Amino acid sequence: MKAKQSRRTNRRAPNSKHTSRHASRAAAPGSAARPLISTVIFDLDDTLYDCFRQRVQLAHRYAAQAMAKAGVKAAADQIFKVRMAAFKKDPHLHAIDAAVLQRFGATNPELVEMRARAAYFSTPVGKLTLFPASRRVLRTLAKRGVRNFIVSFGDPETQHAKVQALGLGNESAVKKIFYADTGNLMTKEAIFKVIQQHEESDPSRILVVGDRPSSEIKAGKALGFHTARLRHGEFSSLNPIGPEEEADRTIKSIADVLKLPFRFGK
Repeated sequence: MKAKQSRRTNRRAPNSKHTSRHASRAAAPGSAARPLISTVIFDLDDTLYDCFRQRVQLAHRYAAQAMAKAGVKAAADQIFKVRMAAFKKDPHLHAIDAAVLQRFGATNPELVEMRARAAYFSTPVGKLTLFPASRRVLRTLAKRGVRNFIVSFGDPETQHAKVQALGLGNESAVKKIFYADTGNLMTKEAIFKVIQQHEESDPSRILVVGDRPSSEIKAGKALGFHTARLRHGEFSSLNPIGPEEEADRTIKSIADVLKLPFRFGK
């Protein structure tokens, strides 16, 4: 956000005849403390839309069904209940899968985990809606000259379907959408490096906004970017495991991006 300009007054102090309007603006309080941001990288899930409420529970149902078919010695409904109980303790998929296998057992645990993971990330995409302020934030930043990027992680086909369901595929306020994949052929950090190389070489002018400390926040900090964590959704209960995962700022709503102490523009 641009720094507030000093209010003009009709009163003039002695010897102030030659004070220019430009000098008055330059003296605005706090302007020097607000870094310039030319590029903003947004995560998709639980950052621009409520993935937790719209997709996560359904994805765990699909994963439970896949585990039952792959040899877990329990019905899909029983597996689902264990998955959701484990989710409350630790939302990471490897911890949830381990809890199910420990509870029920399986003849081929590696196959079960692989099938569960595939089902989770390829859950069919239905109707999805953005957070109420998401589109306004994107368009406000774009009007100020900011380059907006979205980086989405998961099964590429499913992520493309999400983008279309959310109406972001043709959003003019977004310069490009990148897709990081579960096979780590293209990671978020690799995508961040591409954006830095081709769009903004100065890391101090790039802001990353996301919800997951161990993913986009960590990747952004490693490259020297500014970071803001939206503490909401699937990974909201996770605390950073170290300073490398500690976001510079924490926000409660995507609308709060516009309130961050930055000057957004070119």
